[in-house]
This record gives sequence, structure tokens and C-alpha cells, in this order.
Amino acid sequence: MNDVNEKFDDLLLNDPELVANFIAESKEHLESIEDDFLNLEKHKDHPDQELLNKVFRAIHSVKGAAGFLSLDNMTRLAHVMETLLADMRSGKILAESQYVDALLAGVDLLALMLDDVAHHQDVDITGVHDRLTGLLEGGATAPDRSVPKPPPAAAAKDIRLPEKAVADRGDTVRIPVDTLDKLMLQAGELVLVRNQHLLAVDESDPASRSIAHRLDLVTAELQETIIRTRMQPIGRIIGKFPRIVRELGKRLGKQIRIDISGSEAELDKTILESLTDPLTHIIRNCCGHGIESSAERVQAGKPETGLITLNAFHEAGRFSIEIRDDGRGIDLSLIRKKVTQKSLKTAAELEQMSDKEILHLVVLPGFSTADEASQVSGRGVGMDVVKNTVEKLGGSFEIVSAVGEGTAVNLRLPLTLAIMPALIVSQNGNLFAIPQNSLVELVCLYDEDVWTKMEYADGLEICRLRGRLLPMVRLSEVLARPMRFSRETGVEVAKKYQQQEMVDKTGPEKTAEFRESLNFVVLRADNSRYGLIVDSILGTEEIVVKPMHRAVKSLGIYAGATIMGNGKVALILDIEGIARHAETMLDIAVTAEDSDKDAAGQDLQSVLLFRSGPKEQFAMPVPLIRRIEKIAMSAIERIGDREYITVDEKSTRVLRLDHALKVTPVAEHESMHLILPRLFSRPVGILVSDLIDIEETAVELNIESYPEDGLLGTAIIRNTMTLFVDINRLVEIVEPEWSKGISS
Repeated sequence: MNDVNEKFDDLLLNDPELVANFIAESKEHLESIEDDFLNLEKHKDHPDQELLNKVFRAIHSVKGAAGFLSLDNMTRLAHVMETLLADMRSGKILAESQYVDALLAGVDLLALMLDDVAHHQDVDITGVHDRLTGLLEGGATAPDRSVPKPPPAAAAKDIRLPEKAVADRGDTVRIPVDTLDKLMLQAGELVLVRNQHLLAVDESDPASRSIAHRLDLVTAELQETIIRTRMQPIGRIIGKFPRIVRELGKRLGKQIRIDISGSEAELDKTILESLTDPLTHIIRNCCGHGIESSAERVQAGKPETGLITLNAFHEAGRFSIEIRDDGRGIDLSLIRKKVTQKSLKTAAELEQMSDKEILHLVVLPGFSTADEASQVSGRGVGMDVVKNTVEKLGGSFEIVSAVGEGTAVNLRLPLTLAIMPALIVSQNGNLFAIPQNSLVELVCLYDEDVWTKMEYADGLEICRLRGRLLPMVRLSEVLARPMRFSRETGVEVAKKYQQQEMVDKTGPEKTAEFRESLNFVVLRADNSRYGLIVDSILGTEEIVVKPMHRAVKSLGIYAGATIMGNGKVALILDIEGIARHAETMLDIAVTAEDSDKDAAGQDLQSVLLFRSGPKEQFAMPVPLIRRIEKIAMSAIERIGDREYITVDEKSTRVLRLDHALKVTPVAEHESMHLILPRLFSRPVGILVSDLIDIEETAVELNIESYPEDGLLGTAIIRNTMTLFVDINRLVEIVEPEWSKGISS
């Protein structure tokens, strides 16, 4: 045995690249093998021969390479697994549960040894090896339920594999993560330099302007490519859930299956790795709390087998994960009872809460509906960690449940954390950045609207926006008051500005604090919306996220910092943190359930209504819009049949809807509007003659009444047939070569 260890140690020292290649390739072989085994078990009576061949080849390859490297423990285990699979391939045995269980246990041990090949001999394979051997010999060996112990963390020889790139077969290359991190850091610095250069460029010099435009395009493409190198399919973490559900179902005596879609959808590696534990906990909750026993399900008129569905997809520049079970649902009365018993809320507080707010109490630390703790759930640790993890990543967390029908958990996350689009605002002479994934819309009130739309209810400031009450928070007051707002604080702030309003309305001169206009940003925080009043809105910019200094890291209203193109520092606002800071001022907040549902309970969407030509009414979902820019037609430049205008120091392609659709030509005025979409790496905008309004409506698109390439469909809004534009397709029509520049 010592000779074997010495031979492998020599290989580690003299040819570490060979060992690194073996580890990477072996992990690739084992990557999807768990799913393959479960599929074989599911269709054991009619096995897929090609799938059997695939898993056999995978184990055979691991065994052969391990034997070449004198990895004796790994070779012995892989050999007996290979022999069992050979019997399966020949039809001698079927993929019964006892065989699959033993093979999965073997895969676990192989993976454990691959994680630390230098100490693979320290892993005890005896139990699993004897179990596999007993099955081969037709004996009834007891399953090995022991948890394999990892090898010692350190040994006499602490030999590390190289941090350098290892060549792979084919057209791929493996690159260490720290190299990608450095590359991303440099890309961020390049974005900052680009922003600074765009501010300093001489617009009157065509050559200088052309170079700046080219630098802008190359930087955007380079940034997008580097971000793509960090993207990984979410299947890397959710691919293990079928096995987890299978094991939990056996342990709990329940019949449960899971359907997964969207495994190929990609997400930044950092975010992906942070989701492993939260998603696992949600799946365990579905199995332990959500899905009933077979007897209960039959009694309730449901199929014996419970169903969990997991769907991952890209939506409006964000990454969404929906996990749903068809179980018993969450009983709100039980939540109230448990919350009161654990003194997490008082009865008086519960009386003032909506059903939606009651439901979200399940994320309180220490909360659990289970009467006693089990190996699966019931200790009240988990859902609060899930919520906190998602919010720290800049995402949102929502639970929807109906008694007897099931529960759904919806997670929405940014695609990457390193570089993000943000709205830049100014307050008290300082710059602040608001992540666009929290932005709903921008509002500017003028003249009489400042006095008529701002109201006071129960001593707090609100705005009546399109017939709905929106709670308001003033950024100036948040910055001036480091302690969390109490009820008295909210009333004091509202009273201050209410008195100031009376002075402004009756006094001879308007004060500096209350001007003839009022700017605020409508933000989405968790399950609420609120308006954040700021001095001015400066525009949008792609920012590079920098961590907060440790001296101010504990402040809850900031999520980081960034350096602007002009060299100034802007603090990135934590939208959830501000909501928590001013929570008592948001007591009258209209929850997402109220604001996003109509009286009939249908989902509402915010859509912008506008006109291009004089006859048609168009619409576009607000979340797809980065911003709307007012432009002068005289500022448009023409190159051949293309039109451009400078926006944010960038040459922006002007898109006329009548150039891509069979609609009336744009009605040109001296002053027009340009809708800038959110999901494009290249600057482009839709030319608009008139902005009608933002409408919150339950949209049911009709794709048959007026089918045309470039339209999503039509709907009747305000008694008018409205055309919903497909911005992605429109750009493909007018600029086919840009199709690769559309962000996922």
C-alpha cells in the first residue's frame, strides 16, 4: 500500500497537470449520473439501453484512469460498480431500488475521494463495497446507512494542484475561478474608464466622437462576454433534487416526484453557489410540510403521488425560480396560533395584518408550523435564512399559498452582481445609485399636482398615483435620521412638510425645499411598493459594485458603493433596507397582492401606452423600459437610411415603428420622446410622438386578431385596440446583425 501511495505522490509532484485533468474529467463523468440512475429506476421494466451504456462508460472511464494513477481505493469501488452495471446492461438484473441505492452510495464515495485525491485512501469504502458485492452474489446485505467521512483536512504532505488553466479535450478550456474574478474586476475598471472618457470626449470633433463610440461598443461587448464566462447553468445545483426528493420520500413514507424545467438557464457563479442551501431547504419543506401522506391525498381527492415543480427562467432582465407543490397549503389560522405561542407577534399586531402579511410570517426566525422537530424540518431555522440570502443578493422573495391546493415560493434574482444598471439620483448635493431591478417607474409632479396629489393619511405622507395610494419616504429624512423611524417620527416628518406646504401655498415666495416640482422613484421592496422622494433624477449608468467600507458596512440603507464616470463616489441604496428603516411609515403600504391584482383577482401589469403614428395605440410593459428621454428632432443625425441621436454621451440607434411594422408613419413634432429598452447592450430607442399614460391592467394578449412579426399580440385597453410591441424582434428586423447583442 505504501508503494501505491508513493507512486501517486510522485505523480502529484512531477505531473500535477495529469492529476488535475483526471479529477476534472472524472467529475464530468459523474456530473449527471445521479439523474441517469434515477431515470433507469423509473423505467426499470423498459430500460433505455443507451442510458445504460452511458453510465457504464462513465464508471468504466473513472475506473481506468484511477487504475492508471494507482488510486487503489477508487479503482476497487469503481470495479464492483462497473460489474453490477454490466449485469444491468445484459438484462441479468433490472434497475431495482436496492441496486440503484447501492450505486448512488458508490457515486457519493467516488465524488468524496475526487474532492481530495491526495488522501483518497483515508476514505472507508468497506460498507458500500461489501453491499455491492453482496448484491452481485445475490445475497441480502443490509444497506450501509453510515455517512462517509471526509479524509483529514491536512496530512504530512500538503500537495496542491496548480491555480493555472488546464487544457480540455475539444474546443473548451478550464480556467480557475480566481482568474475569472480578476478578469471581471478588470472589466469593471474598464467600464469606469469608458464612462470617464465619454464625459471628457470632445463632441465637436468627429474623429474623437467616433473613437469614443467604438470604445463604448467594444467595452460593452467585452463586458458581456466576460460576464458570460461566469455564467453557469442552474442545473448544476438543482440536478441533485430528484435524488433528494426520492430519499426524503422514502424516509417520510410518502410518494413524491419532482418535475424540473429550465436546468439550462444560466446565472452568475457567485449567485448560483449562494442558492444551494436556500433551494435545498425549500425542497425539504415541500417534502416535509407541504406534501401529504398518500392516505391523506386520496381522502382529499388527489393523486397518491405528490408533485413538486421547479421552473427556472430569465424574465425582464432577471432570473426567476418558482418552486411549487400540490400539497396541503399553509393554514393562516395555524400561523396566527404558532406566532402567538412563540411570542413573535402580539394578537393586536396580527389583527392589523393582511392575509399576505400573515403568510409571510413563516420567514420569521424561529417560526415553524411543525409540532415537533424531525430530521427533515421543524426547528424554525431555514425560511428566514432563505429570505435573507435572496435579499442580500439583491433579489426578492415571495410565498403564495392556498389551503388544500399547495404552496409556491417565487425567487427573483439579478443575473450578476459585479456590474449592474442603476438609476443615479441626487440628494443634498450627494450622488446615490438605485439598482434598476427594484425600479418600477419615475414620477415628476409639476405645479398644482405637487399640492393635489400629495395627501396625508393617519399622519403619514402618501401620493394618489393613478387612483392608488402610495406611501412616501423622503430620502433627505432617511439620511438625517440614523435611528429606525418610529410612528412618532413618521407623523413628525409628515407634519413638517404639511406645514411647509401651507407656507408655500400662501406665502409670497416659494421656499427652496418645496419647489414647483417634486421628483420621486416608485420602488418595489419585498411585497410592497413605496415612493422615494429625491432632489433630482440624473439618469442611468452601468455601475461597478464596490463593497462598503467596514466603518459604514453596518448601515442598513446601503448595499455598496461605486465610482461614477466623473470620478465622484456614489453610494448604492439598499431598497429593502430603506423600507425596513422607514417601516412604520409604510404601514399604509399597498401590498403587492393589492397593487398587482384587480377586483376579480387577476394579475395586473404596468404598461406604457403611447403613439407613434396618429392612428395606432401601442403598449410596452414598464419593467422592460429603462427610461424615456425627451429629444429634439433637430438633434437626430442620419447615416444612410439609419438614424442616430446622442443620449448619455452614446450614439443611440433611433428605431421608427413604421420601418418594421405595417403601421402609419411617425407623426413628427419639434419635440419627441425616445423609449430606451432595458435589455440591450447596444444603445437603441423607439421614437414616440405621444405618451398617453401608464395603465395597470390585466392583460390577455390576443395573437389572432392582428398577427404581425414584431408584435406580441393585441389587447383592448381604454376601449382601444392596443398593439404590444416585441422589442427584441423589432431590433432583429431592422438590425439583424445586432441579434447577438440582446441580453438574456
